[in-house]
Amino acid sequence: MNKSIINVLNGKSDEKPIWFLRQSGRHIPEYFEIRSKANNFIDFCLNKNLIVESTKLPLKYYRLDAAIIFSDILMIPWAMKRNLKFVENHGPVLTPMDPNETYIEKKINIFQLLNPISDAIHTLKKELPNNISLIGFAGAPWTLACYMIEGKGSKDFIKTRKAVWQSKKWFSELIETLIIYISQKLELQAKAGADVLMIFDSWSHMIPNTFFDDYGIKPTAKIIKILRSKNIQQPIIGFPFKAGSSLIKYSYESNVDCIALDWSVNLDWALSNLNKNIVFQGNLDPASLIPEKSTYLEENVTFILNKMKNRRFIFNVGHGLTPECKIHNVRRVISIVKNFR
Repeated sequence: MNKSIINVLNGKSDEKPIWFLRQSGRHIPEYFEIRSKANNFIDFCLNKNLIVESTKLPLKYYRLDAAIIFSDILMIPWAMKRNLKFVENHGPVLTPMDPNETYIEKKINIFQLLNPISDAIHTLKKELPNNISLIGFAGAPWTLACYMIEGKGSKDFIKTRKAVWQSKKWFSELIETLIIYISQKLELQAKAGADVLMIFDSWSHMIPNTFFDDYGIKPTAKIIKILRSKNIQQPIIGFPFKAGSSLIKYSYESNVDCIALDWSVNLDWALSNLNKNIVFQGNLDPASLIPEKSTYLEENVTFILNKMKNRRFIFNVGHGLTPECKIHNVRRVISIVKNFR
């Protein structure tokens, strides 16, 4: 059976397939039951059986066209010995990196350390329906560097931005190292059988404009070049979150096959300015799925679909589903998309 997302990404169909970022997340009750089987979140992300169970979970609830492997973008910093922990009600915490004293770990074996992800993909390829695409992913270099330097999430990532201006040589070395490890994580997933790969640059809007090319676009292009040199031909989705007008250059020079658009992107602007040869994904505000009765949900979904009627497009949210989103709203969106003509 044909996979609709692959067909759209390869230019063989004008269908409007649908999946959701963080579709296996905390809005589904069984998530907590699965999570409780592991001692901590790192163990959760390294347990083949739990990865498989979590990846398949949303398919019990929703008629989707893709599953995305359950993991976390910070598994690479974990592999780089940054003492990663996930603290309840606080989020990820790492040992911060200091440009003046932190050694950049360059001798780790991503393939060995993240092998449970490979094993899970092998299993999922046997168990998923033939029409469901399986998506593998990694965080982008800039976003991983942000977490590693700050040691946690941040509103402004001031330490990271300071490191760019003060210690450009060290920062560039960190980015180049991350490019290698991210390429290896994506290679691992591709060779295990992932149909599509995605690169998340969740903090791309924090890149100083002067450096957006160096740290937002070129690293993604390098990762894709490395993958293509290894004959990895899976389509690649790039997600430079809230990158604004920098999306234009990113769409032409990053070499992604599809660009994911957050909810702040004006679709008329995107249609007029972004690379017409690549696929679009996303744009629905996940907050619209939170109200018990979301007044303009159907109107907004239909608006997006009409704008994308003559464009290769994958329906998705403009960022991850929130823990507060309502299952009946997600189902409603899927129904609208599936019945759109």
